[in-house]
Amino acid sequence: MKPPVASNFKNEKYHGLWYEIGKIQTAGGAYFEKDCVCTTIDVEPVKGATNGDATAMNSCRKLSPKGNFLNATGTLTSENPAGHWQEGFFPLAPKASYTIIYLDDNYAIEYDCSSFLFLTNYCIHLLSRTPTADNATVQRLLGEANRLKLNTQNLKYQQTLQEGC
Repeated sequence: MKPPVASNFKNEKYHGLWYEIGKIQTAGGAYFEKDCVCTTIDVEPVKGATNGDATAMNSCRKLSPKGNFLNATGTLTSENPAGHWQEGFFPLAPKASYTIIYLDDNYAIEYDCSSFLFLTNYCIHLLSRTPTADNATVQRLLGEANRLKLNTQNLKYQQTLQEGC
């Protein structure tokens, strides 16, 4: 899927710390996040870059708020158009298409997708500037993602534990 970027996307508006309030993802897409709670993403521009390149530090705790700290830093490169990058974690590994499909001052929806050896994996991440969101907001954000028909495997939404983090 190649969804459109949020119409009001601006890099500066996406930079900074986000809390994952929930997700929809395939098993391959969940490789890093399989047992994660307290999940955050911190997006920062690459120092000196003028082309939209950024880093995305993905962090979480394994199984519980006191669990082992896990971290994977991805690179967001080849931005075209603004709000759509290629995300890579390892030099020779295939990159994922990474798109911000919704963005306002408090919430974002990030969609990433990759194909490798005839398998397609995708993730739809609901992000917030605060650790939680009320049910009405979650339903509104899910509605935005559903409108774009991104959940092609009809996977279940999973709320991310942020309490006690």
